[in-house]
Amino acid sequence: MWSDNETDIDYLNHSEVAEMICDMISDDTLLPLSVGVYGGWGVGKSSILQLVNKQLLSDENTIVIEFDAWLYQGFDEAKSALMTVISQTLIAEAPDSLKEQAKSLFQRVNKLRFLGLGAELGMAALGLPTFGFVSRTIASGADVFSGKGDTGDLEAIQDGVVAASDKVKGLIDPKDVRSPPEEIAAFKTEFSTLLSNLDKRLVVFVDNLDRCLPKTAIENLEAMRLFLSLPNTAFVVAADVDMVRHAVANHFSGASKKHVDDYLDKLIQFPVAVPRLGLQEVQAFLSMLVLSRSSSVASSALENARTYLLGTIQNSWSESGEFSLDELAKLVSADADLKTQLENVLRIAPTLSKSKAVLGNPRIIKRLMNTVRMRHGLANRRKMNLDEAVIAKISLFERCTNERAFGDLLELVNASPKGKVKGLSASNLEKIGTSTAGFPESWHDHRDFVAEWGQLSPELSNIDLRAAVYLARETLPLQIKDTVLSPETTTAIQALLKIPTRTSNAGANAVNQILPGERSAAMSELVNSLRQDSDWSRKRADVNGAVVLATTHPETKDELLRFLTSIQQPRAWLKSLIEKLHEGS
Repeated sequence: MWSDNETDIDYLNHSEVAEMICDMISDDTLLPLSVGVYGGWGVGKSSILQLVNKQLLSDENTIVIEFDAWLYQGFDEAKSALMTVISQTLIAEAPDSLKEQAKSLFQRVNKLRFLGLGAELGMAALGLPTFGFVSRTIASGADVFSGKGDTGDLEAIQDGVVAASDKVKGLIDPKDVRSPPEEIAAFKTEFSTLLSNLDKRLVVFVDNLDRCLPKTAIENLEAMRLFLSLPNTAFVVAADVDMVRHAVANHFSGASKKHVDDYLDKLIQFPVAVPRLGLQEVQAFLSMLVLSRSSSVASSALENARTYLLGTIQNSWSESGEFSLDELAKLVSADADLKTQLENVLRIAPTLSKSKAVLGNPRIIKRLMNTVRMRHGLANRRKMNLDEAVIAKISLFERCTNERAFGDLLELVNASPKGKVKGLSASNLEKIGTSTAGFPESWHDHRDFVAEWGQLSPELSNIDLRAAVYLARETLPLQIKDTVLSPETTTAIQALLKIPTRTSNAGANAVNQILPGERSAAMSELVNSLRQDSDWSRKRADVNGAVVLATTHPETKDELLRFLTSIQQPRAWLKSLIEKLHEGS
């Protein structure tokens, strides 16, 4: 299994992006600076921040602060939360000679919080438990002045006044009362002086901004705006830019797209998009996932493999960037089992890099691989003879289609003798690219994927997939129908699949063998057998048995008609057959 958290170990050549950001931060002529690391969910934004942080740690002239905007949502006012985290960090970083100056800055932040939030909210923001003193005092005072008060109201007022005065004692000196704008100006002056005296640049990482509610997201952006007018500061914001734009549009009701874009562009000076993964990046990522979990690979060999794989990505534009599995296996001294694992994951790399449901997203890839590992572990505990490559291929279909399409795949397995679906051969699935006839209707929207998926090894048409259905039972319950049919009905089904004509005595005899309570189940088995071959351009004898059953026992006819009418572009002979069934012939 692999952790879903961000990392400062680069498997995807994101260090190039991190280096570019570090170069901008180190250029004093660009400060104050704001950089936006843009990308969707799971593409590696937080990991890029970790890589930037890793490089900046060696710079003694830089103070790095990590601020998770989502963490403070619902607990504090966003503007003050960011200011507080920054001022607290500066207290910790300041030498003894500047401690008092740093503490003064922190006290000024507290003043701003109090003035910005009002009485009771202000005290709560300071971490002071008000117990409702302020609100009770106000309510009791209203009663007293209206002539409705009693002794309890007078006590509430007294308690509230004492509590409030004790809690804010020392926070605001009556001689030093200023308006919020004046306090902000004083804060900027103190902050600039402190950073100048520290002789360091301040770098703030703001992560998970796109997970915040619109109001919180805007408050964080507004707090950043305050600092971006100050020297020696840099903000690196990781976010899904579309989500942030949505927050801006939501907050500023009626704002045009231009105004939304302008607002964000003024705050983020240098937008940097996380590069989308191509085939070689996906190959490198999958390889490193496998190697990092192999007990047979030493840490030095693992680092050699990582260096080699990053080199192939960096040189992918030239001949020297060609990926070689043999070279990789040699670097880690891979045994036969490890090389097989690498081969298995590399087979699905092209699909993962191109599929619309994945598009090379590292988090999706990691979660897919975790699903495969979990199911393979369960298969081993249940002593199932199921190869990990088979589980990976089934899981890939689940990830890249939808619930209905995957459910239909599992239904085919449930309905097929011994769980072997003949229609899953590579040659048959390839036909879906030109004709969807004979395939479940739900697969039509995924025809390109299904055709490509069919070419991946291993081929599944001769593999018992019932264990794979069991492992995916959270999607569809296990229902192997041929295990509950009587021997007489099972024999009759096999005979009906082989009758040469609909008038043959063998057909009538076979139908008579089917037990009355199993006729519908028998038709389901016949229809699922017909699904295995998608070629309906020619007259087919294997449909005869289903027609005989439908005409002999009309209660089974609807299922056959539903299947036949779902076949796209039917030939004349098939149209004629459907019409006769409708007429009751």
